[in-house]
Amino acid sequence: MTRVSSLPLVIAHRGASREAPENTPAAFEAAIALGADAVELDVRRTADGVLVVHHNASRRGVPLALLTYPALVRLSRHEPPTFDTVLDLCAGRIGLDVEVKEPGFEAEVIEAASSRFPRDRLLYTSFEESVISTIKRLDPDARCGLLLGPGRLRSRAQRYEALPFDLAERCGADLLAVHQWLAPIRRRRRRVAGTDLLAEAQARAFPMMVWTVDGPQRLRSYLADGRVAGIITDLPGLAVETRRELLSGGQSGRDGRFHGSGRNRTNSAHVD
Repeated sequence: MTRVSSLPLVIAHRGASREAPENTPAAFEAAIALGADAVELDVRRTADGVLVVHHNASRRGVPLALLTYPALVRLSRHEPPTFDTVLDLCAGRIGLDVEVKEPGFEAEVIEAASSRFPRDRLLYTSFEESVISTIKRLDPDARCGLLLGPGRLRSRAQRYEALPFDLAERCGADLLAVHQWLAPIRRRRRRVAGTDLLAEAQARAFPMMVWTVDGPQRLRSYLADGRVAGIITDLPGLAVETRRELLSGGQSGRDGRFHGSGRNRTNSAHVD
């Protein structure tokens, strides 16, 4: 992903999803026009084996795994694009963050994406540890991020700080992508005492991205924080403009590199 600054990457969540319907070619075109560093998208597979860019596991109550692609199109207000369509649209124009929603078709995703994108402009993410493990087994040099939401850590307060990194290490992830509630810039009264994932990530030299950051003040805070590798946002235009303002004011952040996993940090996987 071509870096325009030393501040965190700006990744458009399902494209510029406030400018056009999410996960559509129009949303991805808008993100490109707004100057985002990358677009994030969701990939699933239909019953007839088509990789499709679609967030929800079902459409009108029917699981995508039971729908053919033509049937999915008929049930959708906006035609869900195939993964190939979006890859062709974005290749050579913007970086890509591919969220693989479920296990079972990792090899197909890798084959399609890696044939169009160089490694330094491609990131695979998933909430499923098995997906990350499989991708790493199929392509050890692929860059992968483990996604974590608040529910995953809620019942494990005593190991709150270490657990995300343990999970990432176990599945081979190169970075963590966590919900902003798990990595607040300012401490909240209700947080478990002593928990600070951003500080822990910095201490471990482990890259961390934050999602989904949309408020103007939060955007500014995360973009100005050197511990943050990137933000995923529905407002890439505002984020790019905010980052530009921070740069003009002399702010500085990360060096723009997604460093390698804890097992091999000397080989850095970076975004130039």
